[in-house]
Amino acid sequence: MSIDTSSPGVPRERADARRNRQLLLEAAASCVAEKGTAVAALDIAEHAGVSVATLYRRFTSKEALIEQVLLDLLDQLNTVAAHALTDRDAWDGLSGFIVAFARMNKDNHGLSEALGSQETEALAAAQRKLRDAIRDLTSRARLAGVLRDDITWQDIAFVPKAVLVDRECIGLTAGEREWERCLTLLLDGLRTPSPTPLPGTGPTGP
Repeated sequence: MSIDTSSPGVPRERADARRNRQLLLEAAASCVAEKGTAVAALDIAEHAGVSVATLYRRFTSKEALIEQVLLDLLDQLNTVAAHALTDRDAWDGLSGFIVAFARMNKDNHGLSEALGSQETEALAAAQRKLRDAIRDLTSRARLAGVLRDDITWQDIAFVPKAVLVDRECIGLTAGEREWERCLTLLLDGLRTPSPTPLPGTGPTGP
């Protein structure tokens, strides 16, 4: 292994090792999006064009590789949320975040598992950051008078998952953008004025 002369004594990862690591991350991201986190290590390695032994050399375990993929997904979602908070229009910021969140949910089976997993402190921390952003987006929209007073940030967290429609229902087949049609109806129901009061109480949690 070569040595980085700018940092004496610190080994520098070989170019082929870095390339294999990146190939594995990209392959794992693709496999997790399609199949979820239960994907086999062999499937990931084959998708990356490397051996399973290479996977375990570059990562301590399949779980460590999957965790990095899930963290990347949550980081993408947190970046979307941070951008939404800079939107000058509070409603556009909130609704834009919800649409992006819903689209990511639709396109990536692994994201739902990332949102439900707190197996490591890193995943738990990424979720806390996302909860804080949703709180801020919700509060900002309510203060601007564009969000119903009875909507909580916990309600907002569940909206993106509510539009994951099945392709078939009572003999009908949904169009490719049916999820967007349903989401538009839901978003209109969140806006002021004159909303119908919500039944029951909102979700609870941290």
